[in-house]
Amino acid sequence: MSKTELWTDIVTDQLAIVLFVPSKRQIKEFALKEDNLIGRTSSGGDPDIPIDSPVVSRKHGHIYLHDDYYFYEDLSSTNGTYINGTLYGRESETGKYTNLLKIGDVLRIDHRDLVNPHPDAAILVAVHAIGNELVNKYVALEKCRSLMIGRNVGDIKLDNSAISEQHAVFTKDEDDQWSINDCDSTNGVFINNTRINSPTLLKPLDVIRIADYVFIYTADKLYYFCSEKSGRQLVIRIEERSVRKLLKKQILLQDINLSISEGEMVMILGGSGAGKTTFVNAVLGYEKAKGSIEHDNIDIYKEYSKVQSNMGFVPQQDLLRLEDTVYATLSNAAEMKMDSGTTKQEREQRIDHVLNSLGLFRERDSIVKKLSGGQRKRLSIAVELVSDPGLFFLDEPDSGLDGIMAKSLMEQLRVIANEGKIVMVITHAPDRVSHLFDKVIVLAKGEKDNIGHLAFFGSVSEAFNFFGTTSLEGVIKKINRVDEGGDGLSDYYIDKYAAFEKGNI
Repeated sequence: MSKTELWTDIVTDQLAIVLFVPSKRQIKEFALKEDNLIGRTSSGGDPDIPIDSPVVSRKHGHIYLHDDYYFYEDLSSTNGTYINGTLYGRESETGKYTNLLKIGDVLRIDHRDLVNPHPDAAILVAVHAIGNELVNKYVALEKCRSLMIGRNVGDIKLDNSAISEQHAVFTKDEDDQWSINDCDSTNGVFINNTRINSPTLLKPLDVIRIADYVFIYTADKLYYFCSEKSGRQLVIRIEERSVRKLLKKQILLQDINLSISEGEMVMILGGSGAGKTTFVNAVLGYEKAKGSIEHDNIDIYKEYSKVQSNMGFVPQQDLLRLEDTVYATLSNAAEMKMDSGTTKQEREQRIDHVLNSLGLFRERDSIVKKLSGGQRKRLSIAVELVSDPGLFFLDEPDSGLDGIMAKSLMEQLRVIANEGKIVMVITHAPDRVSHLFDKVIVLAKGEKDNIGHLAFFGSVSEAFNFFGTTSLEGVIKKINRVDEGGDGLSDYYIDKYAAFEKGNI
């Protein structure tokens, strides 16, 4: 598995294509349909993604949806299509015409000499669908010697919590050649969708991706635009979480760095004693760790009072008053959790919305103790959801439910995430609902140090590739200790993922 496969998302219906033609100095986004023809505008045809360029064939290629995934196929074009630097088409040495598209993939239509690009070459970048008109921004490079990119600091200031304070620096050498270096950032720097781990010389029309921003280098200018799926992100930087036992320091978690976008549903998976609950408590601010937790550019540890009402947590055990009705339970929760300025009518509307969303409206007047196990769990979720939090955490919400009820509950959580919330779930039955999750966090307890570490963060399919297994239960078996029925490989995968983070694999 390559670094590109590890560090990019396979996407389905949220893919869009951003087109940039250097001679036109214009960036344009195209939302994708099931089938999308890419072709030259002057040919008299009607391509879905028209490109005014002589290097583009009349019917150059198409992007099509197949089994919920987008693929690109070169249609035997004259010049072929470079995807992340590899040529596809009839002139390619590999003989490949088709490629699965992932977020960040770079399609380039050019003549064969990429060092000296054609002035009408076309760059197409696969991004999350933005839905807004793109603002064409650029920095002229003639009079610059260096450019720092950072979160609200530097020459290019980006107000995004996925950007590190000092993220990357562009530098021009004595021969007027530009290179870029990653300043040990959390989320990395990618050139043509491959993560770099050292200063890297730039070539004309290289595409640089930093978090959700895309930069296109044209020798004299640096164009950039934001391709972010969501403006709000949860950025987790935990140096360590420790406790004192008998005056001795015991480290429970160490070196966990990741970011999650609004609208994503994330599974928290871990071996026995790996620190899943400790991790959730640290992120929620219940038990502070050394480090920082930021949501929408607000540090949860430093400004807890500002974000407390924006976080919901559903514990494994239901904490409900059995003699109350469903409506009374939600009404009390709404009065306590919703803003004091909320009117009674607004609270009623919110309660009705939550009841409908979680399939509880028919049980509005039912007594809690008469509800089924699945209905009680949905009511526990409703109690936290009534205040409309942006961050939603659940500890084994499917515990004690049969397969059908558990699957239905998780599908409702998927709907909640689709409303623009971050939903994070601890579950011990991951495979029956794995298709509903955007990402999976895998925590493992080190054999050498007895500390919980991040052993993987990425999509479910990437996790299968990373651990060499076909199931999430198989992932757990890999990292559990031998005396717990596992393979005892936690240290191996902790070290392997650390090497990926540093770009050393």
